[in-house]
Amino acid sequence: MTTKNILVVCGTSVATSTVVKEALKEKLPERGLDIGTIAKAKATEAPGKVSSGNFDLIVTTTQLNQDKFDIPVIHTTAFMTGIGQDEVLDDIAAALED
Repeated sequence: MTTKNILVVCGTSVATSTVVKEALKEKLPERGLDIGTIAKAKATEAPGKVSSGNFDLIVTTTQLNQDKFDIPVIHTTAFMTGIGQDEVLDDIAAALED
């Protein structure tokens, strides 16, 4: 399996994205995924960071115009509420499969 890189996006790239990043670092390897970089960005920074070609997926807690990205975008608040985390992790795993 190829190492996958994830960009976590929230409004200010401070608290919410940190919670999501830490949850992904903990939970995704448990699902057998080879995760490389999990970076954070503000919503306004996301297009520029994704254009580098270094990311395979965006996980966001804020609305993004998905048409601006050529990689999958998963919008979720599950890591903040605790509701639906397993389903979102399944969606993330599916999006990252080769």
